[in-house]
Amino acid sequence: MSPPDIKDEGKSPKKLGRSLRAGFRQRLRNLRLGQGPAHRDRTAADLRASEARFRGVLAASPDAVIMISAAGVIEFASDRVTDIFGYAPDELVGGSIEVLIPERFRGEHSNQIKAYFRKPTSRMMGAGLLLSGRRKDTTEFPAEISISPIIVADRHAAIAAVRDVSSRRTLEALQQGAAEALRESEERLRYFIKYSPAAIAMLDNELRYIVYSDRWLVDYGLIGRDLRGLSHYEVFPEVPERWRAIHRRALAGETLHADEDSFTRSDGRLQWLRWEVRPWFDARGNIGGVAFLTEDITDRKRIEAQLAQAQKMEAIGQLTGGIAHDFNNLLTVVLGNAEVLKDEIKSDDLRKLVEPIIAAAERGASLTQLMLAYARRQALEPSTFELNEVVTHMNALLRRTIGENVEVELRLARPLWSVTADIRQTETAILNIVLNARDAMPQGGKLTIETANVDLSDDYAAHNLEVNPGQYVMMALSDTGSGIAPEMRERIFEPFFTTKPVGKGTGLGLSMVYGFVKQTGGHIQVYSEVGHGTCIKIYLPRAEAGTTTAVPSSQAPEPAATGAESILVVEDDPHVRMFAVQQLRRLGYRVTEAGDGPSALLEVSRSGAPDLLFTDVVMPGGMTGRELAERIGQSVPGIRVLFTSGYTENSIVHHGRLDAGVHLLQKPYRSDKLAQKVREVLDL
Repeated sequence: MSPPDIKDEGKSPKKLGRSLRAGFRQRLRNLRLGQGPAHRDRTAADLRASEARFRGVLAASPDAVIMISAAGVIEFASDRVTDIFGYAPDELVGGSIEVLIPERFRGEHSNQIKAYFRKPTSRMMGAGLLLSGRRKDTTEFPAEISISPIIVADRHAAIAAVRDVSSRRTLEALQQGAAEALRESEERLRYFIKYSPAAIAMLDNELRYIVYSDRWLVDYGLIGRDLRGLSHYEVFPEVPERWRAIHRRALAGETLHADEDSFTRSDGRLQWLRWEVRPWFDARGNIGGVAFLTEDITDRKRIEAQLAQAQKMEAIGQLTGGIAHDFNNLLTVVLGNAEVLKDEIKSDDLRKLVEPIIAAAERGASLTQLMLAYARRQALEPSTFELNEVVTHMNALLRRTIGENVEVELRLARPLWSVTADIRQTETAILNIVLNARDAMPQGGKLTIETANVDLSDDYAAHNLEVNPGQYVMMALSDTGSGIAPEMRERIFEPFFTTKPVGKGTGLGLSMVYGFVKQTGGHIQVYSEVGHGTCIKIYLPRAEAGTTTAVPSSQAPEPAATGAESILVVEDDPHVRMFAVQQLRRLGYRVTEAGDGPSALLEVSRSGAPDLLFTDVVMPGGMTGRELAERIGQSVPGIRVLFTSGYTENSIVHHGRLDAGVHLLQKPYRSDKLAQKVREVLDL
């Protein structure tokens, strides 16, 4: 079958349909006119030329052109059907169009052809739908089809242009996949940045936020804010010129970093950072902006400072404790012999010379005791009690001490947990803090003492060295005095450090408080602001359940009593030993002596076991006082033992507390303390 004559080439499928219809109409007119032979020859030649042009146009078209009747019979097929469907045109002409339709669509397609010819129009078929064609080898391909109506010999037909869009669909699928992959990659990047444990922010080249991590919001106090589109300098107006210069250098292509740097926030808070600022590049390789990667190391710097402070305090404590230990032996001799002289001298004038010696020795003994307290090397005698009872018991004394121009207010929580600590040391700690508060309020003010039950959390312990999380009883002593300057606050617990004028303080009061609290297993915290006052908070561990609660007593000790029992004094320092022997003999006791453990065992084997063993703890000769007591106790079960020591880091004190059943007289001691403690142990 020959195609109709057309004059237009390179037409679109729609225009091609119009050309075909015009060509058919012209051919029919020529046939009806019935011109002569010459004219018919010219017409045949023109027809062949037109057909050649028509086939040239169809050969250049990417579409297969097919003409079908209203019955769905193929009347014409261009050469392009071979490339698209795999059929030669002659194989299709005269056959049903259904051969080019996938089997699953054929029933519906027949109905569509009938519906089309009832109202034929030029249109794209299946607009918005995915149409398919069927090849000769039964494979299928995605297709686009445009169709136009035509009248041939007074009957309706249609011309369809079919295009195989497999390559285009593949490309579209690849493009869609690439776009989806890009979106997924961007989402993963945003997810990674958002939930990164580091503080990350990406900004454009005008330093406006594009994306940032949650950590960024946390570290810089921006939780709940949407930063997208905001300028970095809107968010941080306090950014100094030094950092603005860093941003400019990064936008110029530099990568900058620092392991430690400080930044003062608008609220005055000092923030320590480890940071890196680098440019980021777009797809064309141009700088698109900068990326910030920062780590807030403020807590780390604070902990490092706390550790350095703790190490310094520990070193000072070791030195202080060692000095106090040696001084205790010296002061025992000075104080003891001065008292003997005072008792023996009859002349009032000479007695007046001895009394300052005793007073100075007692002052020295008090200082060494404070030094031992700071060094956490005093022997505590803990009991279980309520802090409210201690504060109430001391209320009258505190009011007299602090003066009439200072108001005292008690805010005592009830019920309050019990604590286990040394009552005497607790009272001394309270008194020392109150004395400092008094000196900070020379013109008067207010002192508030508050108690409360508190839980120190794991998070609190993580930010404060030497704190064990758990339940504590808190006692806060707050004054409205002059306050403490920040540079002084870190040093107030150091021994011999004081802000008072020369001669007005030893610098050991707060040191003793610090050592006592730490030795008890507690925690101490200082809050102060110049011109507004100071608050010192003491946290003592809650007592274990079931312990018996003691009540502070203000009764004076019983007068010293004499005795006639036998006592073995074991002391390596000859001067201290001589003083102890003399005093005990003056009290009526029968006394023997030894300079070390082996000599003491020899004395026991020669004279028999004494009623009381009074022994130093640390001695030369390879045997401690504890070991000596155990050796004698093996042969004399139940023998009374009284230990003495100027240093508690030994075998009878553990974790700052005397072992159960152990009795200790700390050096330096006076005659009355010696008499009282000896009588107390003998009377058990």
